[in-house]
Amino acid sequence: MAYKILKPEVMSVSSTAWKQAKTSWWFWGFVVASFSEAYFLGNYWLFLLIMFYIMSATNKARDAFWNQVAKNNGWQYKGVVDDVGEPGIMFKQGKGQDITHLIEGRVEGRPFRMFNYSFKIGEDKNETSYWYTVFAFKFDGTFPHIYLNNKHNSYSISAGEKLPIPREFEKQFTLSAPRKYETEALEIFTPDIFTKLLDGGFTHDVELVDHELLMFVDGSTDNFKKLEKEFNRAVELEELFDEKLDRFKFERVGNLSTGLKEH
Repeated sequence: MAYKILKPEVMSVSSTAWKQAKTSWWFWGFVVASFSEAYFLGNYWLFLLIMFYIMSATNKARDAFWNQVAKNNGWQYKGVVDDVGEPGIMFKQGKGQDITHLIEGRVEGRPFRMFNYSFKIGEDKNETSYWYTVFAFKFDGTFPHIYLNNKHNSYSISAGEKLPIPREFEKQFTLSAPRKYETEALEIFTPDIFTKLLDGGFTHDVELVDHELLMFVDGSTDNFKKLEKEFNRAVELEELFDEKLDRFKFERVGNLSTGLKEH
């Protein structure tokens, strides 16, 4: 059965922002003035004011969306994180890492977080921004740092030791673990786990680190329909691993790091 999330009043950030703009005489005043200025004077600076107005309305709607999701479901809205400080390899990608709209709470008794995450790759005209909605669940067990990279989304991560997985899953996934902890990773990501992910059309990356399982959804989630779908996918993932990760224990190998390092 799907987990029921209570709906926010703001069901879609874009439609709410546009609705606000359409009912504002300031917005239409800017529109009329900008067309007049462009026609008679050849200037376009008022167009920039219109864009600024729309961006401001969008940001307000996005804040309201996540605030209401948290409040309606009994979770805590934390907002912007000043210092990312996450141990995961995904949070060490590129530059300008940013976490916003952090929500913390419990789902069926398990500690849970979700937030928006972004970073940038490249410089100037070649700069590309990557956006994610992240869902994280905390478990009682201990496990080494493991990364499941899905080959069919917007960004790929290569870290640690690439592990051999059954051939039928190689086109979709790569699995990485720190050196000397390959056995533990393959005890967690068994063929039956891969089969269930593949059969379910799973397209996200998964990271296990510091007692948490994190699922990375490509793109920002600014409407309730997408949030509900991806949230339930995250809950299904948690249920797929819960018994195994709650009881999993491993022994550290000498002074070898249990964390992943990028290639």
